[in-house]
Amino acid sequence: MRTTVYWAGVSITLLSLSGCNGGGGSSDATDTANRNAPLIKTQTCTNNAGTPDAFSSSCTTSFNTATVDLISKTDEFATQKINVSSAWTGTGYSIKSNAFSDINLQFARSVGLTGAGETIAILDTGFLLSHKDLRDKNVTVYGKNEVHDHGTFVATIAAGDENGSGVMGVASGADLHLSTLEGGSPSSSGTEHLAATTTDAFNNGAIVQNNSWGYHFANGATITLSYYNSIANQNPGLSPEAVLANYSGQSIQSWKNYRSALNQFTSSGVVVFAQSNDENDTSSSFIAALPEIFSELKGSWAVAVNGLPEYDSDGNISKVHRVSASCLETAQYCLTTNGTVRGGTSSSDSAYGVATGTSFAAPQVSGSITLLAEAFPSLPAKDLLNRLFASANNSFMTTTGTIDFGNGVTHAYNEEFGHGFLDLKAALMPIGNVGAPLSDNAYDGIVPLSEVSVTAGTAHGDAIANALQGKAMAIYDSLGANFAIDASALVGSQSQNVGAQLATFRSDTKVKTSGVLSYSFMNNELSQDSGGLQFVSGAISDVGEELGFIRSGSGLFSGDSSIIADGPETMAFATVSKSNGHGIGTLAFVERTNDGIASVGFGLSTARAITPDLTSVFGFTVNSETGTALGLTAESQDDESLSAASSAFSFAGEWTYRQGLSFFANAELGMTVSSGAGYIESLDPALHSAFSAGMKVEGLFSKTDSITFLLRQPLRIEQGTGTIRVPSGRLLDGTISYADHEIELTPSARQVDFGFRYDIDLMQETSLGLGAVLSVNEGHTTGNLGASGIMAFKHRF
Repeated sequence: MRTTVYWAGVSITLLSLSGCNGGGGSSDATDTANRNAPLIKTQTCTNNAGTPDAFSSSCTTSFNTATVDLISKTDEFATQKINVSSAWTGTGYSIKSNAFSDINLQFARSVGLTGAGETIAILDTGFLLSHKDLRDKNVTVYGKNEVHDHGTFVATIAAGDENGSGVMGVASGADLHLSTLEGGSPSSSGTEHLAATTTDAFNNGAIVQNNSWGYHFANGATITLSYYNSIANQNPGLSPEAVLANYSGQSIQSWKNYRSALNQFTSSGVVVFAQSNDENDTSSSFIAALPEIFSELKGSWAVAVNGLPEYDSDGNISKVHRVSASCLETAQYCLTTNGTVRGGTSSSDSAYGVATGTSFAAPQVSGSITLLAEAFPSLPAKDLLNRLFASANNSFMTTTGTIDFGNGVTHAYNEEFGHGFLDLKAALMPIGNVGAPLSDNAYDGIVPLSEVSVTAGTAHGDAIANALQGKAMAIYDSLGANFAIDASALVGSQSQNVGAQLATFRSDTKVKTSGVLSYSFMNNELSQDSGGLQFVSGAISDVGEELGFIRSGSGLFSGDSSIIADGPETMAFATVSKSNGHGIGTLAFVERTNDGIASVGFGLSTARAITPDLTSVFGFTVNSETGTALGLTAESQDDESLSAASSAFSFAGEWTYRQGLSFFANAELGMTVSSGAGYIESLDPALHSAFSAGMKVEGLFSKTDSITFLLRQPLRIEQGTGTIRVPSGRLLDGTISYADHEIELTPSARQVDFGFRYDIDLMQETSLGLGAVLSVNEGHTTGNLGASGIMAFKHRF
């Protein structure tokens, strides 16, 4: 052992301890269950195809690269730059080392993590409490304190103040609970003192207990797990506590108390032990491997080994030189960090030195647990530890085993380096997949955005996205950790179906200069008596417009014109009666989709010829929708869907000024009552409107052409509110918490369309249509400007 360079940790000679009574206590429950809001935000998320999607398979935590770089250059961070000589490494060449950048501490710092509000318990030799990196901290001392280099060094690495000079700890903002190994209270010492201080740390809410010490024989050799097993095998009738008591000079009860105290502590915290520094050990230090003796300790126990990493030209760890014992039997709960560091010493209040050993690898693990506890306040301690294991860098080593952490997350390890090199950056990022919770428990897995998203209808414009802008929403990774995104990421918008528009536009390119529909209320056809009831069926865009209900724009415009579903699969059935310049019609319509019937409705319209050239139509329409509410949809994992009932009054008017020149207008005002579904908790009744006006010129260049100019506002919500309920965090047991957000359904602006279309019959059965539109505040969104053009050529063979 290189005793001049490597600190072996604190040696406790097993045969010299004496036991006495003491210890105990009950938990003073912490409030971590209530601190469920996610603190770590995500800035970019991509799916496997590399396209943006806030709920897809991978997200990057919102690390600020400029801040990361600045932190790396601060004095207290840069002081860990140490040139480890060839004599130290035993490799024949020197290695440039910075233990803090090796674990990517700068990334945790860049999002403001310091461990504030958390407590690190340290059990060690003793501490210089007046040291400049400890004196201003909130410190609880259990038992009597002694001043020693080792404990001071460990404490400054774990939680030394970030005060601009000297060194800082991994969790510089954390509080400390300090206790000395040999400094028991008047009522306890030895193993009983270990139990008592562990209980006191638990009662003080410590998230982690750091143990940079181990048991050694008088000759300095490590007391290993294999040695314990050999003694236990020789005494099969003895309990583990009895075996330990017989060979330590302590009582059976004191070992039972220590076991009980550790078990209690690991119910809400993590115990970290330094592995032996003897590189030749073939079995783990028995105290570090206590979970192999007391199996209930597994899950909240970590062992630290010491390694010096080297990097390739891309900045990836290419090799790690182990300078301690291997993980050995503790491989499944073991991590590697660089224990070559600068820390505070006890020779003065501002004294520092450089040393190396597992003693200083362990507080880096303890500090990292503390940072994760601040970042994920609603995760239990075992989950914090699992994040370190599942995200450790194992790319440089040959792995021999795998741990399954659930929901598809596995991580490989080996006997030498355990899970690999600790990586805080990776631990703070989503592990596995990321998305919305599958159920009301974060451990049940996640689903992609497509299964929970809200898609705004064209009538809603940007209202819902605006209402959720700036509101936090929690998403979850495969290990159940919650991250924050802007809730507006939940909301999508309807895309304009160009194919459907073109099909509608093309279907109406034949100019209607003759053969006017006999059932029409428009085009001055009220003078024609229907001779009783007429029964009509056809596409809603034809039948509805002729009866004065909608003015669709024949595919030229985006956005709905009416509550009547104006889709290519919507069929209309009407009865019409006309006589003496009056008309009355009833309309029934059905919209079918691939999933079945999407909406059904009926309408009633009455028309009157005010003059031979002026027609007015008043109508009333009711529409029942399934799966949508005026285009608004909400996906649900429970197969529930929105439903809505809408009603509207409409007006249409047409004036033929002279032959070949006519003017028209129509308007609609109505109300929609909707149910909730998915994350939409409820929707209050919403008022909506639509209008259009225009003129049509026929015979402009030929007898068979026409040009139409149109001014239009598509369907728009004028008034309405609702509630969206989104995940906001989780509790310690994984129960998802939700937040309700009241939303206004009125978009930020009013879309106004200016359009024209030109149609001409070139010859029999051959027609050409041209159209263009300019949309101001497109999508009912302030400042949006859109323009499009369509051309359709049709020849019927």
